[in-house]
Amino acid sequence: MLNAPRIPELAQRDRFVRRAVGEGRVLTLADEENASVPSQKVAGRTVQLFWSSPIEAGRWAEALAGNGELQDISLEVFATDILPGIATAKGFVGTDWVSDPIEAEIDPRDLLIRLKTEAIPHYAVAAREKGEVYLVGSAEGPMLTPGTQKPRSADRLHVFATRSDADAHMKKISGKRVIVDPIANFVGVTLPWVSGLALPVMIEPIRGAGFVEVRIADLTSRLTSSEAEATAKSA
Repeated sequence: MLNAPRIPELAQRDRFVRRAVGEGRVLTLADEENASVPSQKVAGRTVQLFWSSPIEAGRWAEALAGNGELQDISLEVFATDILPGIATAKGFVGTDWVSDPIEAEIDPRDLLIRLKTEAIPHYAVAAREKGEVYLVGSAEGPMLTPGTQKPRSADRLHVFATRSDADAHMKKISGKRVIVDPIANFVGVTLPWVSGLALPVMIEPIRGAGFVEVRIADLTSRLTSSEAEATAKSA
């Protein structure tokens, strides 16, 4: 069994998450052969190395590959392509790796969840600045996405950050259309409606990386106050 991360490892991981979301990118070595090391915790596993700081990344590129060449990877690509690939290969992620005797070796699935959670305030800022979100529905109003039977799950409201994302979802369901919901209406009418039904609201904080459930009260607060913007700027 993989040992639980220690406090320094958790702090290193959390710093990486904050920076990665705030900057919208991560860094690794241009020389991919040197961008991984054997796991110190699980024999036969590999740790892929990433950094959130260009200075730290450049220093380790020199040490590991003999040059300072780096790859700049967008947060979206990191979340939607690279982390799932590492998970499939049963590897780990080295976050802000510094060659300590005890290094952070993070499960890529756990890291993805933490990245999406950290991105929620930034998602709210973008929605407020755009002034609208997108739903799938009909002339009668928004449509709830049916839950599953096995395992049993509740119907839920999917909220999309772009029209194209809503359109792609809509094409899976005949007779529906994209609804442009201004933030004032979304907060004042749509969210109270879903809250009254006691059903979950799903957003995708990092496009393409999968939906997460958010508390309606929390989302309402973030969309109607400066809290989200202040959080995003301080990240």
